[in-house]
Amino acid sequence: MPHTSKAFPVSRSSQWQVKIEGYYPSRTARKAKSKPKPIAKGDFNPPKHEIQSFARCILPAIQAYFDTEKGRREFAKWMERQER
Repeated sequence: MPHTSKAFPVSRSSQWQVKIEGYYPSRTARKAKSKPKPIAKGDFNPPKHEIQSFARCILPAIQAYFDTEKGRREFAKWMERQER
């Protein structure tokens, strides 16, 4: 719908008033956003390609951490706990 404007005389306090016609949604007319439903642990099944992509992104950081002395110590502690 094209926007048009019309000028028409109004009360004596103001000389003219402009009326703009057309569709302008009001700020309060927006739909209320509903909260997303929480995902149950068993309902989260991302596609395999997304898991692989994420793994490719974090793998270099994991490898760099375990190449440090601190990373090797923590891995040794983890291995001891697994053996018990």
